[in-house]
Formats: sequence, C-alpha cells, structure tokens
Amino acid sequence: MRATRSIMNKRVVSRLALRLLQASVAAVFFGAVSHHVYTLDFKPLAALCIPMLAVFFTFTSLLYIRGRSLARGRAQFRTLFAAERSMQATICYLVGIVVGTSFYGLLQYFPFSFDPAQPTATGLWLLVFLLPYALMQTGLLMFMRAAWIVGPQFLWGVSPYQVWRRIAQEP
Repeated sequence: MRATRSIMNKRVVSRLALRLLQASVAAVFFGAVSHHVYTLDFKPLAALCIPMLAVFFTFTSLLYIRGRSLARGRAQFRTLFAAERSMQATICYLVGIVVGTSFYGLLQYFPFSFDPAQPTATGLWLLVFLLPYALMQTGLLMFMRAAWIVGPQFLWGVSPYQVWRRIAQEP
C-alpha cells in the first residue's frame, strides 16, 4: 500500500513538473513568435525554428534506432512510443513551418504594410499566423512529452549489467 502511494505521488509530481515546464516553454515560444510576427521581422524567427526542426528529426531517428536495438520489454515499448510521439511532433512542427512560410510569402506577394509603432486595423491580418503558431506549439509540446517519456531512463548512471540486460536477446 505504501509503495503504491509513493509511486502515485511520483507520477503526480512528474506530471506537474512536465506541465510547468511545458507552460514555461509555451510562454517563451509564444512571446518570441508574437514579437517577431508583430514587428514583421521573420529572419530571427526562421533562425529559431529551423534548427529546432533539425533537432526534432535527429531525436526521432535516434529514438527509433534505440527502440529497435533494445530487447522486447518495457524499455523498448517506452522508447518506441516516445519515437512515435516525437515523429508526430516533428510532422506537426514541420507543417506549422510550411504554413507560416506560405503566409509570409503571401504577405510579400500582396501589398501589405504594417507599422508596429502605429498599428492599424490592417494589422489584424497578422492573426493568420496563429494557425502556424498553434501547429508549431503543438509539435513542441508533443516533443517535450516524448523526451519526458524516455528521460528517466537516462537520468541516472547505468551499470554495464543494465546495458547488457537492455540489449540482450530473448531466448
């Protein structure tokens, strides 16, 4: 009974910590995106978002490789589940970048002008960037969840025996 309560407390604390981390990252990401969209300064935004996409693809690939190299069991299941969530996050984030880039291209094609120092009603067209932002934010939060799933496996030292046991073939 006591062990069950301890596990439940750890899960509650873990979920709370994840939610706080996600909320913090979401607020910072929203602030950065909204600032750059409002000022129509998209180059730093691209410099922020494109490298993150490379991290998403790399992490997803490593999770799939790791998941296939582990023996069947809990560690393999968790790793493959995290890899699948990471792939979903990557696709969502990528679609957000593509949609945002398309909207930026449309802004360049059509005669759109906006002065952040003297906002006008035409600035409401910038709200169209909420769609790509929402896709990218969803991808970012899903990615964090994937990292959170496999994180506990990497936070503590691993003995050579544990490594051998994780990759051992089933009889």
